[in-house]
Amino acid sequence: MKHTWTVPDLLSRKRLDIFLSEELPDITRSQIAKLLKNGAGKVNGKPASVHEFLVPGDTVAFDPDAGKKKTVPKKTSGPRHIAPLKIIEETNDWIVINKPNGLLVHPDKKDENEITLVDSLLAHSPEIVKIGEDPSRPGIMHRLDKEASGLMVIAKTQDAYDNLKAQFAEHSVEKRYIALVYGEVPDEEGEIRFRIAHSKTKKRMAARPEHEDVGKAAWTHFKTIKRFTGAALLELDIFSGRTHQIRAHLLAFNHPIIGDPLYFRKSEDRNIKAPRLMLQCIHLSFKDPASGSVKSYDLPPEKEFDELMTKL
Repeated sequence: MKHTWTVPDLLSRKRLDIFLSEELPDITRSQIAKLLKNGAGKVNGKPASVHEFLVPGDTVAFDPDAGKKKTVPKKTSGPRHIAPLKIIEETNDWIVINKPNGLLVHPDKKDENEITLVDSLLAHSPEIVKIGEDPSRPGIMHRLDKEASGLMVIAKTQDAYDNLKAQFAEHSVEKRYIALVYGEVPDEEGEIRFRIAHSKTKKRMAARPEHEDVGKAAWTHFKTIKRFTGAALLELDIFSGRTHQIRAHLLAFNHPIIGDPLYFRKSEDRNIKAPRLMLQCIHLSFKDPASGSVKSYDLPPEKEFDELMTKL
């Protein structure tokens, strides 16, 4: 629905996104900013930027539908087989799922035609399409790499999305992983605090020393659960959510994850073979946005872990 206003007398200049958030309290300011970037707003008939300042007499037009990305049908050579969600628990506000390895969470530029978790979500609950701040990631609160598996929570309402987003920002959401790594880890537990930045030479992230200004601070805690000849099973807690954080951290720690096609060293013992990236999110806990009660979930290691550990 299109909205128009004539800006009244103001005590001082007001930014467009602030003006719109006051006029449209049902839309969050972050959503308004996203829509403006996609062309939803005009001032005096001209396309408007998020940070444009208004003066009395300006004519403002805002059309949320115009700012939503149009869904382009995906080109496929045959029928699209969308796998059903592996639902752990579902309420009116959120869904907790077990994401399988090999499934991309949301579309990316590498393969826009690939079936993703978003496709499965929309097939299960079409109303999720309007939830969140990015039309390509409806309801998505956090992500797992395509090659990883495990627990995720997805918001089904905007109120739940905003509440869970605040919990993630406060680092009150608990996520715990297991990983099978190369090498015999001597420490029972420890901290990895390398910064995470884009690699200058490879298409992946890079771990940088903590004292440098490059990249973003990242913190991973590890605990050694079991040792094998040439390998170890680690339990990992992350206190920041950087892209590929665990994989980049463990590579820099000299114990890359077994089966990782991207973060590996040529010198590793390639006799240890794995059918997939040996990384799984096995624990997730958060506060229910409606009741405030703590919701906690745990998964056992998947069969690939048991099979590889038996071989080791």
